[in-house]
Amino acid sequence: MPNPEEERWIEERRKVIEEWSDANPHSNVPTTRIPNPMHGMLRAVDQTPTKKYSIELRFPDGPLTSQTTLPGSVHPARRGSAGTANGHYFQNQDPLIEEILNEDYSEEMKTVASTMTPVQPSSLDMLVSRCLCRPKPHMESHSLKRERNLLLALSTVSYCNASTSQWALLRSFYTSVAALVLDPPNLVSDCPRKGNHWQDVGFQGTDPATDFRGTGILGLIQLYCMAKDLPEGKLAEIVHMSRQEPHDFPLAVVGINITAILINSLRQGELLESAVTVGGYLKAMNKLYQSSLLVFCEQWREQNCTVKDCQSLLNRITSLLRNSQQTLLKSS
Repeated sequence: MPNPEEERWIEERRKVIEEWSDANPHSNVPTTRIPNPMHGMLRAVDQTPTKKYSIELRFPDGPLTSQTTLPGSVHPARRGSAGTANGHYFQNQDPLIEEILNEDYSEEMKTVASTMTPVQPSSLDMLVSRCLCRPKPHMESHSLKRERNLLLALSTVSYCNASTSQWALLRSFYTSVAALVLDPPNLVSDCPRKGNHWQDVGFQGTDPATDFRGTGILGLIQLYCMAKDLPEGKLAEIVHMSRQEPHDFPLAVVGINITAILINSLRQGELLESAVTVGGYLKAMNKLYQSSLLVFCEQWREQNCTVKDCQSLLNRITSLLRNSQQTLLKSS
């Protein structure tokens, strides 16, 4: 039985969740669901399904473009897109990501192309740079524009149960995080496609595919890269922080919402300077993602935050990406 302090915390969290979920029931903004606060028990101890609560995350620039297909639906096998001699136009050091990037998303790319804000310096920008001898504003090259188009297309592609590459990314994220929280560790190898074990690594429910509905498989790619690229000690620190009641937070859900913020910046053409600096949009997004997550966790710890503070911290991340992007990039 929970003690009075635990009961007070549970009741406080319940009220916050109800306030958020009732804020705008007809909104098109992607929602996240926070598991029942008593789900801190590992599945080895408690197999009881948890109740799910909707939490609306309100983005300053309005609703994000959502997917048009049902999350988790099985897509026909995608063929590789035409590109270089080996069929891979987009190069990546990770073979799993490279395989996903070079599948055929031509229809999705056509659809999202009209939503992309053109990235080109204004006449005033050019005049100022010429008169004041400042560096010329960055121009978006054809290859960068194509990469931006691809990444925005990926943000509309649902998780595909038939894709072995997507499953490999999802399973790898689970393994990396679950190894830090499960006891005994051999439970990590037990990873069905659906089940309560996904909540152990910060998803909202028993099917992680539903959490990607606002970011598509781009959200999955960024979770995978975060778990793979962060130093092991830093990842362990973040994972353990995310599970410390009453200051716990759903790690995967928070990560997916950072991706959603980055997608909006990408669509508006706000990531060009970062992309030019590091040599590509995906590289820039992953660096900004990891820096944003570290800022989120640092402020979460310093301010003793609870779930009710999640939205304000995400708004802070949005502001940093808009006003201090290069500082974030250098800190990654």
